[in-house]
Amino acid sequence: MNEKQIECFLETGKYLSFTKAAQNLYLPQPAVSRYISALEEELGTTLFIRENSRNISLSEAGTIYFNMFQRFNAELTNVRKMLANNNSILRLGYNIGWNVSYFMPDVVKACKEENPDFKISFECLGFKELSTSVEEKRLDAIITTGDYVAGVSEFTKRKFTSIDRIVVYSEYLPGFEKINSPADLCDYTFFMIDDPRIGELCQDIEILFRPYNFVPKFTAVPNINTVFASVENGLGVAVLDSWYQGVHHPGIHTMDLNCSLPIVLSYHRSTIFS
Repeated sequence: MNEKQIECFLETGKYLSFTKAAQNLYLPQPAVSRYISALEEELGTTLFIRENSRNISLSEAGTIYFNMFQRFNAELTNVRKMLANNNSILRLGYNIGWNVSYFMPDVVKACKEENPDFKISFECLGFKELSTSVEEKRLDAIITTGDYVAGVSEFTKRKFTSIDRIVVYSEYLPGFEKINSPADLCDYTFFMIDDPRIGELCQDIEILFRPYNFVPKFTAVPNINTVFASVENGLGVAVLDSWYQGVHHPGIHTMDLNCSLPIVLSYHRSTIFS
């Protein structure tokens, strides 16, 4: 696949119109259709449901790829801006436990094609440590949730996607087979990280469960690994996000809370590539 195929797919998916996409991209409509057909063939799936030439919609796979390519393009654009002054080394941090492998390797590959000297290093840290590392110039940029850097005026923040918030529990949790909705979690302990913002975080979770007429019982533990260990061993549940790699472990169940978190790429305003 190439950038032109992705560009045509995203523009068509945005407006659900081959004609509008062609106009915006200054391309003939048949060319847009050919680019998208080639992308579909390479991906081995149908991206659009074509009822007729004027009535199209994203397929289920198309929606997944649309969101993924949006994240890819946003990250690629941001990293290119960082490299504008021929700075070929990027020290990037993101949250402990997150899995960004479904889009970050493609971003790195594209940057290497543009700048063969491009190098990137990753560091996984807790929310608080990520911000501190940028402030102290130990990291060039971080990927984190928008709420953790919202009040930091000296940071440049670029939102590029959002992720779902979910409840996570294990098959070792007593009565797990009877859990069918968030209301069924009222008697369980909710584990969370002992964070400087713990009061605010508890309040956010309480708001999520107000429609189910109970206030979660919280227990704070030192870090995300302890949170997940407690959940994995059936001691309680946790509100996490869909990027946390542990949610795919055998015996782990998840429940969507119909709530999302904004994800931002953030770096210090004084950084030369800003």
